[in-house]
Amino acid sequence: MKSAPEHPRESERLALLDQFQIMDTEAEQTFDELTELASTICGTPISLISLVDHERQWFKSRVGLTASETPKSIAFCSHAILQDEVFTVNNALKDDRFADNPLVTGAPDIRFYAGAPLVSHDGLPLGTLCVIDQTAKSLTGEQTRALKILAKQVVSQLELRIKNRSLQKMNENREKVFSVIAHDLRGPFNSILGFSRRLTGKSDVMRPERITEMADSILNASMTVYQLLDELLQWSLQRMGAYNLNMRRQLLSHMVDADQKLLQDSLDVKNQTLRKNFSDALEVRADATLASVVLRNLISNAIKFSPPGSAIEVQAAEVGTMVEISVLDRGPGISPVLAEQLFKGPVESHLGTYGEYGHGIGLGLCYDFVKMQGGEIWLDRVGSSGSKITFSLPRAN
Repeated sequence: MKSAPEHPRESERLALLDQFQIMDTEAEQTFDELTELASTICGTPISLISLVDHERQWFKSRVGLTASETPKSIAFCSHAILQDEVFTVNNALKDDRFADNPLVTGAPDIRFYAGAPLVSHDGLPLGTLCVIDQTAKSLTGEQTRALKILAKQVVSQLELRIKNRSLQKMNENREKVFSVIAHDLRGPFNSILGFSRRLTGKSDVMRPERITEMADSILNASMTVYQLLDELLQWSLQRMGAYNLNMRRQLLSHMVDADQKLLQDSLDVKNQTLRKNFSDALEVRADATLASVVLRNLISNAIKFSPPGSAIEVQAAEVGTMVEISVLDRGPGISPVLAEQLFKGPVESHLGTYGEYGHGIGLGLCYDFVKMQGGEIWLDRVGSSGSKITFSLPRAN
């Protein structure tokens, strides 16, 4: 028996097969009908839709066979996916590659095999639509052509599954964006409009301190809108697959300084300070845009929930092959109930110590962006003495 060699683009082929999320799924009528049709047209008692992964061939659909899979090493389909055309074995007993194959010497006693590769639009074979008989035989030209056409229909159905999943995901993302726009943007926009109208109509009779308070409120609301719109843009690009990751050496200190400049007005309004507790020479390997979104979101949350006059701290240290970066606030802390929801999706918004508006996608976005860069993010501390959220990024070297 001769096992088939690996496909020349085996790693790409397996990665593509994973994307289809088809392995070990339940039987589906669409595929079963195509398998039955192949068996009828080719006049064989057995017909299979066989998908070949790294160690087995698994049957998405089968006619005339009870087994759901076989080892890849003995699979006829492992040979078939290496071919551009239908792979045919007219009499396995007279073929050196298969004469002593367990599938020939024992059940299902294969003598005849014909497999049409299931080739994706990327030119990579996922498996085969094959027909099998216990008697040596040949297919006619019309039967061979029909088998190829049916194989293309199988691929079309597989790719349709991906498109349907993408459409469903796009609809879910669209609803999430609309929800954020409708709920989270309305509050700060109403604040900006309300305070602006009052300043426009009554600034000449207001006390200077009141004018300053209202100007600070407008600034806070504007910063919230800016941050939310920026996060929505980055989140949408990432979810649509339009973002190109650019991992490079980054000085962590420079990244924190850049985010502090953007958030300095918010710090000044609450008379807060931002402290860096790590070496100025510490470097990470990161995408500057994504890492900045994560840092800015965590620092912004710390500003929001920390009391006036408090200090917010950014800590960092090398741990093995990673750099762990923490943002500590002096706020009321995160309850155990809320802690369970963090990083799993949108969470309920809460007002900050100055009534700042929150929004639901921030930490979920942080989770996605950290994972994209090969790191992890977690809540380091739960309780009433402030919060500490830590995330990791690869070391620069």
